[in-house]
Amino acid sequence: MKLLIQDMVMRKWNKHKGIIINIMISLIMAPLLVFGQNENYQGQWRTSGEAFENILTLEKIDKKEDIYRFSFNGWRKSYDTFTKQIIKFPGDMSEDRFLVQIIDNYGYYTDDILVEVEELPLYNEGEERCKVFFEFNKEIIRVITKDCSMIYAGYGVYFDGEYKKVNK
Repeated sequence: MKLLIQDMVMRKWNKHKGIIINIMISLIMAPLLVFGQNENYQGQWRTSGEAFENILTLEKIDKKEDIYRFSFNGWRKSYDTFTKQIIKFPGDMSEDRFLVQIIDNYGYYTDDILVEVEELPLYNEGEERCKVFFEFNKEIIRVITKDCSMIYAGYGVYFDGEYKKVNK
């Protein structure tokens, strides 16, 4: 009986040996792939359309962690009700405090700390703070902002979009 069971186990092993070995190799390699990835997003990324353009610049500031200084520079053509014409409104977020850490391909920035410009508060009491959400992959960076327009950008200017790497 013991010989019969061993024979059955060996037959199943031989039949499924390739699949079992592939699973074992995958299990061994998975942590190496996850922790061994060292994607560098440093450089300029761009999104644009007929009436807008935004440039996202990332500068890696920590070699061990995925921490980047980011800045946005952009513009959007919008109708101005005061002048009754289309005007090119600028936008800019380019101070040293704009940092993002990438964890599992996502990043987040908020102005939760008290932000002052030339000793004046940037926000009124109770006003929502600017938040920037990032999603990173090799080809594009998706950006979603909340409560940043009119703080860092002119009327109708947003930094939202899918940014593609600028080849230099």
